[in-house]
Amino acid sequence: MSDKPIRSRNRRGEGARLRDDLVAAASTLLEDLDSQEALSLRAVARAAGIAPQSVYLHFADRRELLTAVYRVRFTELRDALLAARDSRPEGDAAERLSAVCRAYVDYGTQHPGHYRVLFGTAGTPGWEPTEPELPGLPTFQLLTDAAAACGSTDPRATATCLWAAMHGLITLRQDRPSFPWPPLDTLVRTMVGAHLAAAR
Repeated sequence: MSDKPIRSRNRRGEGARLRDDLVAAASTLLEDLDSQEALSLRAVARAAGIAPQSVYLHFADRRELLTAVYRVRFTELRDALLAARDSRPEGDAAERLSAVCRAYVDYGTQHPGHYRVLFGTAGTPGWEPTEPELPGLPTFQLLTDAAAACGSTDPRATATCLWAAMHGLITLRQDRPSFPWPPLDTLVRTMVGAHLAAAR
């Protein structure tokens, strides 16, 4: 395919729209790639319908573009978890933690491509991000805080175990859909209850 741009020129002040389009194009491409190393700026430019050199007007390099992609997707995930948490009574910490975990599992099962971008590419060997390039940390902190509110003596460890369990549940359900899976609500409540019992 030719790299000739097919996108109409942005009007003055619409540069932010192109930046958003580049992030969206990169995210879509990452859903089908083996790792972030396979993503090229030329391919992103082609998907967005612009000349390759135009990418550099918004991103210094591929790493900066990837960081922007992860920030958008992690913000999307965190917003879903916050909405689920805040939909439950403040006085019921265990119920709020269960709601957060259920929202996480729902996000992973309902948006498998987006979930794969977050956990099938970000943080893989060779990425070695700096702290500002770890947009998932606020999302993980939300899980840690919810575990602490439930009385966990080591909320970070509890959050890490819950994260690992949820990731396993999401990926196993995708890879083994023929297994007679119990309802997600049952699985999430059993998982949360077991980890909280072990953490007190």
